[in-house]
Amino acid sequence: MKAVKSNPFTPLRYRSVRLLWGAAVISDIGTWVQLIVVGSLVAAHTGSAVQTGLVALATFMPQGISSPVGGLLADRFDRRKVFARALMLQAFFTAVLAVVLAVGVRAPGVLTVIILLGSAAGSLGAPSYSAMQPDLVPPDELMAMVSLGVYSWNGGRIIGPMLGTVLSLTIGAAGTVAFNAFSFVVMAVAVAMLRRPFLPKTADGSPRTDPTTSTVRMQLRDGYRALRTTPGCIHAVVLLVLYNLTAVPFMGLIPIYARAEFNGGTGLAGTVASAQGIGAIIGGVVLTVLATRRKRSYLVSRVVVGVSAALMLYAAAHSVSMLVPAAVLLGALAACMFISVSSVVQRDAPPAHRGRVMAIMQACTGVSYGIGLMFIGFLGDLTNLHVAFGAGAVLVLLAFWGLTIRSPRWREAFDGELVPLDPSLQAV
Repeated sequence: MKAVKSNPFTPLRYRSVRLLWGAAVISDIGTWVQLIVVGSLVAAHTGSAVQTGLVALATFMPQGISSPVGGLLADRFDRRKVFARALMLQAFFTAVLAVVLAVGVRAPGVLTVIILLGSAAGSLGAPSYSAMQPDLVPPDELMAMVSLGVYSWNGGRIIGPMLGTVLSLTIGAAGTVAFNAFSFVVMAVAVAMLRRPFLPKTADGSPRTDPTTSTVRMQLRDGYRALRTTPGCIHAVVLLVLYNLTAVPFMGLIPIYARAEFNGGTGLAGTVASAQGIGAIIGGVVLTVLATRRKRSYLVSRVVVGVSAALMLYAAAHSVSMLVPAAVLLGALAACMFISVSSVVQRDAPPAHRGRVMAIMQACTGVSYGIGLMFIGFLGDLTNLHVAFGAGAVLVLLAFWGLTIRSPRWREAFDGELVPLDPSLQAV
C-alpha cells in the first residue's frame, strides 16, 4: 500500500482520470498561451505593472465573484454537466476575445472586461470539478489526484509560453487566443464523455435526493458554517488567503518584470513562466512522495519558509542567469503549498457541502490574489518590482507567524487530528 500512496501517477490507472487529465493538459496550455501573449501585449502597450496585472487579475479574480454560485450548482446538480456547460460558456467568451483582437482592439480596459467574463464563466464550473475529484479516486490517492492538476497546470506553463511565442509570431495574438477557446471545447468534450453522473452525496456516500429544498441563502450559509467549523478547512483557507496576498502576485507580473527590469519581451516572460512550471512539476512529485513520510503540518511550515527565501532570491535577481533558477525554486515551493492546502480542504470538507466549501476556498483565493496583485503592482510602479517582491517575501513569513500565534493548534488542524466543531454537518 505504501508504494501505491507514494506513486504520484497512480490515479492515471483510471479511465476517467486519464480522460480528464489529458484534456486538462491541452486546456492549461491554452490558458498559459493566452496569459503570456496578452499580458506581454499589454505590457508593451502601457509599460505599467498595474495595467499588466489587470490581465492576470481578470483571469483569476472572477473566482471570488462566481465561485460561490458555482458551489451551489455543484451541490444541487450533476457536477459533470455543470462543469461541461461552464467550459462551453468560457469557450464562447474566449472566442469573442479572439475576434476583438483580430479587428485591432488593444485597449487594456476592453480586453480585461472580456477576459473577466470568460473567467467568471469558467469559475462557475471550477467547484464542480474540485468536488468531483474525491469521487474519482480512493481517499489515499487524493493528494496524488490534486498533484495531477498541478502537473497539468504547470505543464501548460512550460509548453504554453513557448508555444505562445511561436504562435504570436506566426498567426498573431488573435490566433493564440482562438487556440485557447478551442482548448476549452476539448475539455468540455472530455467531461461529457465520462460514463456516469457525479451527483452530490450525503456523508454515508448515497446520492443526495433533496438538493433543492433550501433557499440559496441557506445553502451559502450552510457552506460557510461547514468551512468555519471544520478545523482543517478553515486553517487551510486562511493560510491560502495570506499566501495569495503576499507571495503569489509574482506570477501575474511576469511579463512586466521581464520587460521593465530585464529589458525582455514575450520570449523572456515565457522562459520565466516555463521555469516556474518545471519547478512546480518537480515540487509536486517530491511532495507527493514526502507526504507518506511526514505530517502535513511539518511540510507546510517548511514550504512557507522556503517560499519566502525563494521569493527573496527572485526579487534580488539582476540577471537572467539568476532569475531562471530562482523561478524554478519558487515554482516548486508554490506547487507544494497549493497541493498541501487543497488536499486538506478536499480531505476534511463534509461530502454534502464539499462543492460549496471548495467554492468558498476558490472565492477567497480569487479575491485575495486580486488584492495582493494590485498591492504588489502598485508598489512596483511606486518603487520597482525588486522592492515589491522583496516586501512580499517578508510579509508571507510574518503572515504565517501571525497564524501560528493566533491559532496554536494549527498543526493538529492540518494533520486532521481535530474533530469538527459542528459534527452534525458531517451527516447532512
